[in-house]
Amino acid sequence: MQLNTIILTSAIIATTRAIETHGCYQYETRFSPDGAPETKDVKDAYEIAAAKQAFDNLRKGIAATNITSQCLTESGSMQPADIYALKDCITTDNKNNFFTILAEDIQESNAFWDQVVAESTSDRTQWVPARSYTKGYFNGNLTATQFAAWTLSPNADAANLHANPEHYYKETVLDATGTQSSEIFEGWGGVLSTFGTKRTHFAVPAFATPVYGSAETPESWNPGASFPLPLQRVGEKVLASGSKKTFGVLHIGVRDFAASEGSTGMSGIEVYSAVWYPPWDQASDADYKEFVNNSLADEAHHMVVEVINLTLQAHEDCKSGLCVLPSSS
Repeated sequence: MQLNTIILTSAIIATTRAIETHGCYQYETRFSPDGAPETKDVKDAYEIAAAKQAFDNLRKGIAATNITSQCLTESGSMQPADIYALKDCITTDNKNNFFTILAEDIQESNAFWDQVVAESTSDRTQWVPARSYTKGYFNGNLTATQFAAWTLSPNADAANLHANPEHYYKETVLDATGTQSSEIFEGWGGVLSTFGTKRTHFAVPAFATPVYGSAETPESWNPGASFPLPLQRVGEKVLASGSKKTFGVLHIGVRDFAASEGSTGMSGIEVYSAVWYPPWDQASDADYKEFVNNSLADEAHHMVVEVINLTLQAHEDCKSGLCVLPSSS
């Protein structure tokens, strides 16, 4: 009887895992280190909701600034493909147009993050993560090393606008030491959180291999030995204007996994994506709970969308021989 119960329970767990299919490849997501895979698809519903709010906001910004008004069509469709086409149109003549169209959003976001930092402990062992673990069952058609190399190439920046509806700008530089730095403008939130979307212009001055056990990168941030250290990067997120405060730390890792570790009988890669934030522990009880429970979940879902879109693009680029580690010279 006990054996039958175990078998039945295992079968229920197996059938309630959400295996999403995108671009002919299957994906599976979890949001905590020891958590079970999600039981509902993550990408499509979130991406559609984010596309609608991004479209509405861009329409307001274009009306207020009269910049690229020709890009707004009569149909006004708000699907992800439509918002990606709209962003392509907006950046046709000037890739910096979003900084003017969405200038008020940047100011509002700066004020929000300044408050979070001011009302939080600086002890990074107490910081809280928005994070996701996304498995892509590429079965050898995209490896962890290939994806890591691709993220250091100009092709990753070129794919940025189509990685998420709320992506607006990304420019990356790789120096002679292999250290990566980026300037980024993107938004997250507003789908699951009442705080709304925080469209933030920030820099990652040094995105490099982590050294755990320091005040800057606590050991508790280590995702474990299964994620090879050479395929991890960590870097502070610094506001690009205003106070220029550090308001979070970006942390990315990727690994290969064997077919025996997955749910589909195929091998693949798993992308660990995290941002560690000050916990806003001095906020009101309501704001604290909204931040750690919903706002961080919002960003974690945002990460899943971009990881799936970017791994699919990396796979396409790799087929063309574009997954070679770029030269820093």
